[in-house]
Amino acid sequence: MTIGSLSGVGGLTQSQNIRTASSKLQAAISSIVSGSNGDTTTLSTATQLQSQVSTLRQASSNLAQASSITQVADGGSEQIQNVLIQLQSLAQQANSPTLNASTRSDLNQQFTALVSEINQLANNTSFGGQNLLDGSLSGGSSLSIDGLLGSNSSGNDSLSISSLSASSLLPGSPNILSADTAGQALSTVNNALSEITGVRATIGSFQQSLNFASANVDSAINNQEAASSTLSETDFASASTTKDEASILQNAAIALLAQGNKLSPALLQLVG
Repeated sequence: MTIGSLSGVGGLTQSQNIRTASSKLQAAISSIVSGSNGDTTTLSTATQLQSQVSTLRQASSNLAQASSITQVADGGSEQIQNVLIQLQSLAQQANSPTLNASTRSDLNQQFTALVSEINQLANNTSFGGQNLLDGSLSGGSSLSIDGLLGSNSSGNDSLSISSLSASSLLPGSPNILSADTAGQALSTVNNALSEITGVRATIGSFQQSLNFASANVDSAINNQEAASSTLSETDFASASTTKDEASILQNAAIALLAQGNKLSPALLQLVG
């Protein structure tokens, strides 16, 4: 039988071919437009990955904020350390037995003013309304890597800063009005310098832990975003190929049906 004599069962067959090709064509176009491969399991996995990325982004934000806090705390601690160095110098000068009372009094006024500066720094070094050097960043308010990551575990990477006020660093209200009290004050200041050095070392260690955690979180975000993108986006090359194949099959089926029913050449041109 020639193509030109197709009719009856042959025509029904071509009609079915047209519908099948049209269905494939519409599915391919829908896949391209929606960007979904239609696999519900894959889409569910992609959604879970996107949720995990959202959680990781919050953790990244927490780590960045904690990094800012540690930088401010270290800056304030450094200023207190500088004040203590000046106090150390004054105490060393006043420790000399050759100074007269007037000179000692002048040195002691400077000493007292610097002690007040320590309190000013301890009470006013803050971030986001939270004081950092007056003991507020300790105990239950300490920073921890696990807490910043939203983990329920209790690791050892944490930051707690006890009060760095003058009364904590320089107990006993030292003065340098005499050689003896200047010697005692010098010992007290040296102890305070050792303490502040330890505090700054603790802050630096925690900052390093924050840097490592932040790098790991950023890497996890990049990897999970890539995995989510691979799962959720359509393979456009494959979808386009499917669309083209379905379009060719549809046109071929319509052309055969048109010839079988002796449709006009104009209709065939419309189909093409």
